[in-house]
Amino acid sequence: MNKYEFRYVRTDHQQSPGEVFNVPIWLGVASIVGLVSALLGDGVWDGLSWLVILAPIATVVWAWRRRGG
Repeated sequence: MNKYEFRYVRTDHQQSPGEVFNVPIWLGVASIVGLVSALLGDGVWDGLSWLVILAPIATVVWAWRRRGG
């Protein structure tokens, strides 16, 4: 398959809302945790906020590279 055919690949079964929204919900929770931890304090909180805020960015980069972008 070339890189443009990935957009049209479908699964063999009907996906439930839980399957469709599982990763976006976890990325949203990670973003909220990262933003709140950045507001709570310095030191360890800053490190936690950086790690958790980078999770959605890393996921987008991983998905983009997986598609061959």
